[in-house]
Amino acid sequence: MQMSGFFYWEYSKTADCLMLCSDSTHRKIRTALKSEMLNRSIINRCDCEMEDFQFYNQVMELIEDCDLIPEQQLEFIAHSAVAVKRFLLPSQPKSWFFDFADDYNPASFEQLPCLVQAQVKQNQQNISLLLLNSDGNTADCLLLEPELNLPGLHLQFGQPLRIFKNRLQLSALNADQFAQSWQQKSA
Repeated sequence: MQMSGFFYWEYSKTADCLMLCSDSTHRKIRTALKSEMLNRSIINRCDCEMEDFQFYNQVMELIEDCDLIPEQQLEFIAHSAVAVKRFLLPSQPKSWFFDFADDYNPASFEQLPCLVQAQVKQNQQNISLLLLNSDGNTADCLLLEPELNLPGLHLQFGQPLRIFKNRLQLSALNADQFAQSWQQKSA
């Protein structure tokens, strides 16, 4: 189902990012996707679909109570997540920067989106990511750290990263939220 004419996606050359726009409110909402990250389906204006709004709500439900994302950045992350799901250009996974996850379990990533972590090989730092898509062995994520600087890779908060799933583990926050949700459903 399309929400034709109400909201639409459009690349802004001026802002150098994909934006969610509305003719009725004249509102333009930035995402973290730059031109080099976008697939060809966004060459022209592209209407929002019902699935976009549904995924936006799923992301907001997941992140609204977590401390990883400043409150004023929640909508930016949620809109960027939808944009990644629809318009991200496939790229080479950047897995060589990250250690294999000790407790990797592919079943952990069946319910998307979810909060995950990866450990940087160079300094053993854990970084927080929002896992959005999972296809075979690869996963598309958004960076939830202020920035990530590695040789040949520089990402800002909210930008996408493709990584092999065997480098990811569920975030403790995600596990806590899952446990609370499970307890509420069983009560």
